[in-house]
Amino acid sequence: MKIYAVGGAIRDTLMGLPMHDIDYVVVGSSVDEMLAKGFRPVGKDFPVFLHPETQAEYALARTERKTGKGYKGFLFHADPAVTLEQDLASRLNNQCHGARSRC
Repeated sequence: MKIYAVGGAIRDTLMGLPMHDIDYVVVGSSVDEMLAKGFRPVGKDFPVFLHPETQAEYALARTERKTGKGYKGFLFHADPAVTLEQDLASRLNNQCHGARSRC
Protein backbone atom coordinates (compact mmCIF):
# COMPACT_ATOMS: atom_id res chain seq x y z
CA MET A 1 0.00 0.00 0.00
CA LYS A 2 1.33 3.41 -1.02
CA ILE A 3 -0.43 6.72 -0.35
CA TYR A 4 -0.04 9.88 -2.42
CA ALA A 5 -1.46 13.41 -2.07
CA VAL A 6 -3.20 14.43 -5.31
CA GLY A 7 -5.58 16.99 -6.71
CA GLY A 8 -6.16 20.62 -5.87
CA ALA A 9 -3.80 20.69 -2.90
CA ILE A 10 -0.88 19.87 -5.16
CA ARG A 11 -1.98 22.45 -7.74
CA ASP A 12 -2.37 25.11 -5.05
CA THR A 13 1.05 24.34 -3.56
CA LEU A 14 2.72 24.60 -6.98
CA MET A 15 0.98 27.94 -7.57
CA GLY A 16 1.98 29.28 -4.15
CA LEU A 17 -1.62 29.36 -2.93
CA PRO A 18 -2.87 28.16 0.45
CA MET A 19 -4.05 24.53 0.56
CA HIS A 20 -7.67 24.00 1.52
CA ASP A 21 -8.09 20.27 1.42
CA ILE A 22 -5.87 17.35 0.53
CA ASP A 23 -7.08 14.38 -1.47
CA TYR A 24 -5.23 11.10 -1.09
CA VAL A 25 -5.06 8.18 -3.50
CA VAL A 26 -4.13 4.72 -2.23
CA VAL A 27 -2.25 2.48 -4.66
CA GLY A 28 -1.90 -1.28 -4.19
CA SER A 29 -4.71 -1.74 -1.69
CA SER A 30 -8.22 -3.16 -1.59
CA VAL A 31 -11.50 -2.46 0.15
CA ASP A 32 -10.82 -5.34 2.55
CA GLU A 33 -7.38 -4.00 3.50
CA MET A 34 -8.71 -0.47 4.06
CA LEU A 35 -11.47 -1.81 6.32
CA ALA A 36 -8.97 -3.98 8.23
CA LYS A 37 -6.88 -0.85 8.90
CA GLY A 38 -9.88 0.92 10.41
CA PHE A 39 -10.84 3.19 7.50
CA ARG A 40 -14.57 3.96 7.23
CA PRO A 41 -16.18 3.64 3.78
CA VAL A 42 -18.07 6.71 2.53
CA GLY A 43 -17.96 6.50 -1.28
CA LYS A 44 -21.12 5.63 -3.17
CA ASP A 45 -19.80 5.35 -6.72
CA PHE A 46 -16.21 4.23 -6.02
CA PRO A 47 -14.21 3.24 -2.92
CA VAL A 48 -13.52 6.32 -0.77
CA PHE A 49 -12.70 6.00 2.92
CA LEU A 50 -12.24 8.27 5.92
CA HIS A 51 -9.00 7.91 7.88
CA PRO A 52 -9.73 6.48 11.34
CA GLU A 53 -7.99 9.36 13.16
CA THR A 54 -7.90 12.41 10.87
CA GLN A 55 -11.14 11.81 8.92
CA ALA A 56 -9.26 12.79 5.73
CA GLU A 57 -10.54 11.18 2.52
CA TYR A 58 -8.57 8.36 0.90
CA ALA A 59 -9.67 6.92 -2.46
CA LEU A 60 -8.45 3.65 -3.89
CA ALA A 61 -6.57 4.08 -7.17
CA ARG A 62 -9.00 3.74 -10.03
CA THR A 63 -9.55 4.23 -13.71
CA GLU A 64 -12.60 6.04 -15.03
CA ARG A 65 -14.41 5.92 -18.34
CA LYS A 66 -17.12 8.32 -19.46
CA THR A 67 -20.30 6.36 -20.18
CA GLY A 68 -23.01 9.00 -20.26
CA LYS A 69 -23.88 12.64 -19.78
CA GLY A 70 -23.26 14.71 -16.71
CA TYR A 71 -21.38 14.26 -13.49
CA LYS A 72 -22.58 10.71 -12.85
CA GLY A 73 -21.94 9.29 -16.32
CA PHE A 74 -18.76 7.37 -15.42
CA LEU A 75 -17.73 3.75 -15.03
CA PHE A 76 -15.09 3.24 -12.32
CA HIS A 77 -12.63 0.38 -11.90
CA ALA A 78 -10.74 0.22 -8.58
CA ASP A 79 -8.15 -2.52 -8.22
CA PRO A 80 -4.83 -2.99 -6.37
CA ALA A 81 -3.13 -3.31 -9.78
CA VAL A 82 -4.14 0.21 -10.90
CA THR A 83 -1.01 2.38 -10.88
CA LEU A 84 -0.70 5.99 -9.75
CA GLU A 85 -0.04 7.00 -13.35
CA GLN A 86 -3.21 5.26 -14.58
CA ASP A 87 -5.27 6.88 -11.83
CA LEU A 88 -3.96 10.38 -12.56
CA ALA A 89 -4.30 10.00 -16.34
CA SER A 90 -7.88 8.86 -15.93
CA ARG A 91 -8.76 11.79 -13.64
CA LEU A 92 -7.17 14.31 -16.00
CA ASN A 93 -8.85 12.89 -19.08
CA ASN A 94 -12.29 12.95 -17.46
CA GLN A 95 -11.78 16.37 -15.88
CA CYS A 96 -11.08 17.75 -19.34
CA HIS A 97 -13.88 15.66 -20.92
CA GLY A 98 -11.41 14.74 -23.62
CA ALA A 99 -10.86 18.38 -24.59
CA ARG A 100 -7.15 18.78 -23.98
CA SER A 101 -7.30 22.46 -24.92
CA ARG A 102 -9.30 23.17 -21.74
CA CYS A 103 -6.60 21.77 -19.45
